[in-house]
Amino acid sequence: MKISYIVYSLSASLLISGCNQQPRHPQADLITQSSATAMTDKTIRILADSIDANLDHLEKQSSLVYLQGEQSMYAERYSSNGKAILYVEQKDNGLINSSTKKYYFKNDSLIMVQESNKSNNEYTDTRVFLRNNIAFSKEQRKGNSASALLTQPYLSLKSIKDNSIKEDDYQQNIRTWDEAIAGTNQYEMWFDQYIDIPGENIIQLKSKAQNGFTASILVKEPDAFTDSLKALPGNFKNEKLNFKWKVEDKEAVYVPVAARVTSARGLNK
Repeated sequence: MKISYIVYSLSASLLISGCNQQPRHPQADLITQSSATAMTDKTIRILADSIDANLDHLEKQSSLVYLQGEQSMYAERYSSNGKAILYVEQKDNGLINSSTKKYYFKNDSLIMVQESNKSNNEYTDTRVFLRNNIAFSKEQRKGNSASALLTQPYLSLKSIKDNSIKEDDYQQNIRTWDEAIAGTNQYEMWFDQYIDIPGENIIQLKSKAQNGFTASILVKEPDAFTDSLKALPGNFKNEKLNFKWKVEDKEAVYVPVAARVTSARGLNK
């Protein structure tokens, strides 16, 4: 069920119950707010939780998993009725550190940024709440393990105008993630080689930029297309490929031509 359908159904129920009756649904405040500018940090949290709970019912587009040095990165965009309501970026630098960024939207307005970081044995989770793309509240929690972090309460941070709160950076990040998902500009990939080793087949892509990104796509189920790449890789060298993939356990996996993918799909290249 999509978010828009949930809100519509709840709105209809409230109207039927009578204008004089106070709504009791926990998301009632969200229903009466037509604009993201009227939301508080509390109602933003409720909406973000609702989005997270309905991810399986949203349209999802995923980028390839891009590699540069020791760091990997991929982005996901969740949409409802053609409008993006959540972006997710995953970065991983092996055993050194990793991070997850989530951008939540209402009516095309950015309302919350959540960033989770792991560095050695330090775990930090930060949430920033916005109106008109301007931060008005910030909270954070810390723990020495992933499980310990979840038991900690968020603490309000009085100062939100620090180096981590730059509104211009938000818009730039969104543009970067859109490019990663579409495979354009620095994320434009070209066929490099087909790696065939016992128990593993991989499509290897690369950027034409010096020291640019690379991308590996694991082939679990070969088809006629991957057979051609394997048999005649020279015919596809430095060419753009058109195929679909899904991301499993932070790894891009090739989707055979005959298969259908609805949960996570790459855009045709």
